Amino acid sequence: MTKGNSSSNHFAGILFIAILILCGFVQKSSAQKNDTIYLLNGDRITGEIKKYENGQIKLSTEGISIIYIEYDKIKTIHSGKYYELVKKSGFSYYGSILKSDSTGCIDIVISNDTVTERMLDIVEITKINKRFWKKFYGSIDLGANYYKSTNTVQFYFDGVINYRARKDLFSFTADLFYSQQHISDSVVISEKYDIGLEYSHFFQGKFWMGLGTKMQRNSELDLDYRYQLSLGAGYDLVHTNPIRFYFMGGVLANREKPTDSVNATTNFEGIIATKFSWLRYRHPKINISTTITTVSLPEEVHH
Repeated sequence: MTKGNSSSNHFAGILFIAILILCGFVQKSSAQKNDTIYLLNGDRITGEIKKYENGQIKLSTEGISIIYIEYDKIKTIHSGKYYELVKKSGFSYYGSILKSDSTGCIDIVISNDTVTERMLDIVEITKINKRFWKKFYGSIDLGANYYKSTNTVQFYFDGVINYRARKDLFSFTADLFYSQQHISDSVVISEKYDIGLEYSHFFQGKFWMGLGTKMQRNSELDLDYRYQLSLGAGYDLVHTNPIRFYFMGGVLANREKPTDSVNATTNFEGIIATKFSWLRYRHPKINISTTITTVSLPEEVHH
């Protein structure tokens, strides 16, 4: 928590840069909602397929409503858009989806061929836009509050922009908060921000790797700054519609300085983690998620 105007100018500069970056890419989706989901009970639902994971399709229908459809209720799917479809073996198809004559299956159009696959064997479906600018998507949440009883003004900003290519995903995130309270002749300012940039690459098969960097500040926790750089890789041991169990490991470099210190500390850590999740939506419902993380002893360097 600080007093004065320098912090507000600092925050305003960061907020302006974050909004400029995100607004340059985030645009209202104009995708046509003409994807069709055919159900086993004879019904069909038309909308826009947003994502298929954890055994259910996320579908945006007319009226900007989102519905979820479980894989074992789907007879087949039809969509002329371009997708990445990942099998539980880790193998990926790239193409559009045609209505299949076989119950519980989809026809995948790849180049000059058509392949029929069971929905049970597909664990992920992600739309891949072919045009460069269409590959960007994200969201922005911006707001302000005023509390007359405490004479406090608050501003917040939360945004994310993603770029998805065939095997690559870039993500830029910004989470900013600023509070200013007038007390007598002084101004009490509280600010925190968390800005990150991540890159992930998905190999053919069950391996993936990622690289990330993050910048943080939190005056309420007396954190002047924290910079992080991470590198990691993972492998899916089991990936089916209801169950996912994967292993990952990596290294983390962390440099931070408290507001009450003139020295910064640099830490290097090794991280090993496993995660198990089991989701079931029909009765009896199951939602189990467990993460086990091991962190090696950090090596500290003081400056």
